[in-house]
Amino acid sequence: MRSRLVPLALAALLAAGVPARADDLAAVRAKVAGAMQSPKSFVVTTTASTGVKVTLTFVAPDRFHSTLVYNGTNLDIVLVGMVAYVSDAGQPYRKTDAPPEVIAAQSHLREVPVEQVLPDKTAGGKTWGQFATTSSGPQKDQRLTCTYDKTTYRINDCSNERMTMTFSRYDDPANAVTIPTNVAPPAR
Repeated sequence: MRSRLVPLALAALLAAGVPARADDLAAVRAKVAGAMQSPKSFVVTTTASTGVKVTLTFVAPDRFHSTLVYNGTNLDIVLVGMVAYVSDAGQPYRKTDAPPEVIAAQSHLREVPVEQVLPDKTAGGKTWGQFATTSSGPQKDQRLTCTYDKTTYRINDCSNERMTMTFSRYDDPANAVTIPTNVAPPAR
C-alpha cells in the first residue's frame, strides 16, 4: 500500500510545480476583444514609478473622465465625443476640440491587443489568464503583462516594471462622466 502512495504523492508534487496551461491565442484574442467592447462602463487606475497616478472612468459610448496627479498637481480632463473639457489645478474648465491622439488613446483601453498568451496565474485563490501586449499609442514602447478573468475575459490588470493599470468597477451604475458646469468663457 505504501509503495502505491509514493508515486501518487510524487505525481501530485510534479503537477503542482507545472504552470497552468495557456489557452489558444486566437480564442483568447477574440474573447478579450469582445469582453472589452461589451461593458457600459469601467474604471482604470494607472500608477507609474515616476509618481504619476491617473484614474480614468469610461462610460459608453464615448465619455471619459481622467484625473492625473503628479508632483502635487492635478489635471482633470472630461472627454465627450470630440470635445474636451480641461481643468488644470482646480481652475475652471476650458472647452476645446479634443486632439485626435487623445481620442485614440482613450479608445485603446477597449482595444488591448493580445499578442502572446502566457501561462495562467493563480493569486488569492483565483486562476487568472495572462497575456503579453505592447501598449497602444504612437510610441508602442510599453511591453505589458495583463491578467484577465477566465470566465468573463475582462481585463483585470496590465503591468510592467514601470507601471500598473488596474481595471475595475465594470458596469457599476455609480460610474458617471458629466459635462462640467464651471466652464471658462472662450479666449478672445
